[in-house]
Amino acid sequence: MQDCVSHEISRYYDAWKKKAVGITRDKNKADDLLHTVIARLLDRADDEITQRACNGKLNAYVCRAMWLSYHSNTSDYHVLFRKYQQRIDAGDVDDQKSDDVFDGPRIDGEYLYSYILRMNEHDAILLRLYSQPDFSYHELSKHTGIPVMYLYKAVNNALNRIRKNAKFQRTSEDSQ
Repeated sequence: MQDCVSHEISRYYDAWKKKAVGITRDKNKADDLLHTVIARLLDRADDEITQRACNGKLNAYVCRAMWLSYHSNTSDYHVLFRKYQQRIDAGDVDDQKSDDVFDGPRIDGEYLYSYILRMNEHDAILLRLYSQPDFSYHELSKHTGIPVMYLYKAVNNALNRIRKNAKFQRTSEDSQ
């Protein structure tokens, strides 16, 4: 089944690259956009993407994802590439200091920690366990007796609440 995904990516890669150049009007930005979308695609649930690839719907999905990613202010592509590029073009960023240590992951970690602190104890404990590198739903279920499906849902709901808060945080920072 994973073969369908790799086959579809290799089949449409050149067409997607042309589409990305058409969206961004710049080859370098097009490469960044396409690779960000493909990386995000491969991070999604395997069943969903495999089903789209095997049904021949992956091309339209990736083209739409590229367009939305380029035009959305909250997309990964916008945050990583366009947001800071606009500040550099406006002269708000000193190019001499831009090679210093980037504090983004630390700041994101602080936001994440503050969001976890605001959650109820059950969700906070689950997210702290989920963030461990050796986390396994099945092992946690075996030790606690909590059904695996409930753990999936609880972690997913907690992550969605954090995403919602982070999205709200981003939009309020952008409006200032």
